[in-house]
Amino acid sequence: MTLPILAAIDIGSNTIRLLVASPMRNGFKRHLIQQKVTRLGEGLEPGEPLSPGAVTNTIEVLRDFQKKALASGAHVILAGATSAVREAKGGQDFMSRVSDELGLETLILTGKQEADLAAAGVISALPSVSNEALIFDLGGRSTEFIATEDGHVLTSISLSLGAVALTESFLTLDPPALRQLKALQDEVAKVLDQGLTQMLKKVKPKILIGTAGTVTTLVAMVKKLTVYQPGLVHNRCLTRQDLEDLFKRLSALKAAERASIPGLPEDRADIIVAGTGVVLEIMKYIKTDQLTVSDAGLLEGLWLVAAGQRRIA
Repeated sequence: MTLPILAAIDIGSNTIRLLVASPMRNGFKRHLIQQKVTRLGEGLEPGEPLSPGAVTNTIEVLRDFQKKALASGAHVILAGATSAVREAKGGQDFMSRVSDELGLETLILTGKQEADLAAAGVISALPSVSNEALIFDLGGRSTEFIATEDGHVLTSISLSLGAVALTESFLTLDPPALRQLKALQDEVAKVLDQGLTQMLKKVKPKILIGTAGTVTTLVAMVKKLTVYQPGLVHNRCLTRQDLEDLFKRLSALKAAERASIPGLPEDRADIIVAGTGVVLEIMKYIKTDQLTVSDAGLLEGLWLVAAGQRRIA
């Protein structure tokens, strides 16, 4: 019997990602996975329009991904958009254009939906996580936090902590000044305290799990990967000392110098300092010295929806 082939596209604030896969008894078989940075949320103020240049670039990437998904045999392609599109004036118009011009099935995810699907993607790839866990999905404009137990979501929240937005707001010098780094850390600590205090009164996570591009890139840098290899990144652990060493090293370099570090893509070199700072503050806030990294997350959660294995709540 021929297995159905389905595709999901994550329209993120920084990166557009494609997954083409077939369902298997225990998960799915990947046929194609690709990503491209378009910075759809670059310079965005909530309630203002998306950048015309970023919109044009994103549409072109989506068109290319659609062609590749169809060439791979996908008969369903689901595209889900996150914080940049839901915050922007005309975000619904942008997604209508995606639907009309490309014929894709589209969703604008709420913060809660984004969190729940990120958790679903992580849990699908880390089924051994049975203890109480706090999962976070660090994106370009927001970070979703999901408390889980025995593979079930207990509660979730989306906070305005994104690597692109924080870079634009705080790290305007290259390399950033010490006062800018301190201001960034203070802001992240404040947002975490305001956003997570109530959640952590009810849930005491025994494990911290991170997903999305910042944390997978951190593993790639620690391992000095010249070519990204999911198998060497997924389910790997980072220590707080790893991150403190990286934060100190990265923040002392200009973005162009960072781009030469093995494991760090050139198009992420300008935002990795802010992203690393967020991860460090999360670890400090929940008082843990270890982070488990998942290569799977929101994209896999969207694929589960495309495959009919997950519903949007």
